[in-house]
Amino acid sequence: MKKRELLKRLKVFILSFVVMSGAVSASSLAAAAGEAGDGNTAGYEQAAPEEPEPEPEPEPEPEPEPEPEPEPEPEPEPGPDGGDDGENSGTGGAGAPAQTDDGGEGESGSGSTGSGSTGNTGSTVDETYGSTGEAAYSSTGEEAYSSTGQGATAEAAAPEGNTGMTDAAAAATTALVPTKVKEEDKPEGYEEAEQHEGSNEDLIARQHIVTDMPKIRRDFRFTKVDKVLAFSARGLDILEEQSDDAKVVGTIAKNGILYELEEEDGGWIYVESGSVRGFVHEEDLIRGEDADEIMEYLEKQAERISAMLPEGLSREAYFFTAQDTVPYYENDAFVFRRITTQDTVIDAQAAKAKAETDILEDRSGEARVTGVLEEGDLVYVIEDAGEGWLFVESGDVRGFVRSSDLDRSGAVQAQVDEEGESSFSLAAEKIEPSENRATYYSLASVKEGTKYNEVREKILDKALSCVGNPYVWGGTSLTHGADCSGFVQTLYSLFGYKLPRVAAAQSTVGTQIPVSDAAPGDLIFFARNGYVYHVAMYAGDGKTVEAYSSQYGIITKELSDRDAVWATRIIED
Repeated sequence: MKKRELLKRLKVFILSFVVMSGAVSASSLAAAAGEAGDGNTAGYEQAAPEEPEPEPEPEPEPEPEPEPEPEPEPEPEPGPDGGDDGENSGTGGAGAPAQTDDGGEGESGSGSTGSGSTGNTGSTVDETYGSTGEAAYSSTGEEAYSSTGQGATAEAAAPEGNTGMTDAAAAATTALVPTKVKEEDKPEGYEEAEQHEGSNEDLIARQHIVTDMPKIRRDFRFTKVDKVLAFSARGLDILEEQSDDAKVVGTIAKNGILYELEEEDGGWIYVESGSVRGFVHEEDLIRGEDADEIMEYLEKQAERISAMLPEGLSREAYFFTAQDTVPYYENDAFVFRRITTQDTVIDAQAAKAKAETDILEDRSGEARVTGVLEEGDLVYVIEDAGEGWLFVESGDVRGFVRSSDLDRSGAVQAQVDEEGESSFSLAAEKIEPSENRATYYSLASVKEGTKYNEVREKILDKALSCVGNPYVWGGTSLTHGADCSGFVQTLYSLFGYKLPRVAAAQSTVGTQIPVSDAAPGDLIFFARNGYVYHVAMYAGDGKTVEAYSSQYGIITKELSDRDAVWATRIIED
């Protein structure tokens, strides 16, 4: 029997018990069992404790009816309003051309690092809470998936080791097609640099450019955060983006249980409920103490029947959560932030490949190969996927193998405990985790996820949200206009990093690295005749986001090798 069907029957059993106690009506129970309507979004109502009915009060003596008053004469209707109902509008001022991009003298010196703000948090994988009132439960569909040695040169290609963008920014930069900038249209400040008589070679020679920095690779693993409880104030669609027009990735009924992961701009909350992750409006949630009171009442009910639940199942198993409407791998919001309320690190069983074995993207011999295990290679069993398949992890390779292809004896675990994991070979990767649909079949791993992208993601998301806003020479406003250095200075300040005001001073803050080593969120500097005149933020995948000029404003564009001299890393990972 499938787990989903087992849980459905368990819920019906539990609700039957609650009906006998008088907390739920029999008609509501029928709806929860899928006997009412089409069975796809059945709900139940969980009543509050009953209160005794008050004694009826004696009826008062009837009073005599008053005499009817004459109706007033109708007043004449007012004429049409002659007021001006138009709206004021205007545009921001354009920056002065043919000037250096940096609009003012600023403080110099090194910037101090800081940590970005972290979001609210939320629960664990096996604690799939549900609702206090009307809650949805789908009885159809498959079970949702759980979840250069000489320094930098003036020429710079797109970084090889860090071409992947952060998860949340990837979709944004895909949607924002890079602006096609004409060859003759230079960044603001270029003409100022033309007047200098130095050379970029001499400028680079005076820098301390570190060429042996480790390549930064996005960690696909999630990290666990604390629970911040909420309930839906009404039936809700959970959306893929922070827009009412976005794709629906899940639904949840009134009083359904969610966990807040992060508060976003514009009153949006990034939430998690069961296997569904996405965005809802703050106003559509019951939060704080009100949510705690609802949960306290639910837990008291659960306590009454906890002894009757099958062994190994949480007493919260009878609660309902959101139902997904698309698979997790078709939901961009799933990896908007790699934080979760679920358990992410497990003590998995060690195993070895009996012979050369393909790790597959799905439970099918025809599926794509995500990695290859040689005989004796170490692999960890994350989850039994059923029908003879195991979901496994070997290094950063994740996917499915046949149980019969692995040695899972206790001798393997004993060998790992004695010799250590480093003494074993791991699977050879064939598909990067970001391209592997099986990566998030489960959020659990044998390794702790890193928080590399936490600040990088947020600062880049914010930068991309400014695309289309004006360029203003000397400006520092992300909405009303900024020049290139004012743009990055303000962005970094939002996350606790202090940068000087002008690009030349900014170019020495942090660790200077070759442009080819830049990771998303790093800064790239441009110089001509030995003069730094422009700065851009690297967005990954060979693209930048920058306040370019008064003609183009804030744009994304392909990283140009023209005049790029070095990058700086301010966000340490």
